[in-house]
Amino acid sequence: MARKTDRRAGVIVNASESKQQQQERKVKSVNFNGPPTRVLLLTNMVGLGEVDDGLEGEVAEGCTQYGTVTRILIFEITEPNFPPDEAVRIFVQYDTYDTVEEATKALIELEGRFFNRRIIHVCFYDEERFNKNELAPMPGEISGYS
Repeated sequence: MARKTDRRAGVIVNASESKQQQQERKVKSVNFNGPPTRVLLLTNMVGLGEVDDGLEGEVAEGCTQYGTVTRILIFEITEPNFPPDEAVRIFVQYDTYDTVEEATKALIELEGRFFNRRIIHVCFYDEERFNKNELAPMPGEISGYS
C-alpha cells in the first residue's frame, strides 16, 4: 500500500498498520432522537420476564460513572405482539442540578454496548412525561407497533 507524502512522492506502508490506524481513528456516531434531557431510556438490555432483583443495581453501577443518578425505573410491557426488544424499558434520571451533559455522555457511551448478549439501545426521554410516570410508548413511537 502506498501513502502519498507530497506532490510527486510516496512511501510504501504496511497495509495492516494502515488498517489499525484507521480503526483507531474511527469515531463512534450516535443518532440523537431529539433535544438532550436528563432522562435516558434504555431498551433491549433484557427481555420480557428477565428482570431480576439485581438489574436496577447493575444499571445504577453502569450509569453513575457519568453523573449522579437520582432515579431508575424499570417498566415491562406485557401486551401481546409488542416488539420484544422494546418490552422492557429502563429509565435513568440524572440529578436535576447537573447539566444534560452527564446524560449525553452516558447515551454516547452506552448506545450499542453489549449486555447479556444483547445490544443496548439508548435515547433521551421527555422529562415531563417521565415526571408524570408516563412510561408507555405513545402511538407510533415504536416502529411496527401501534
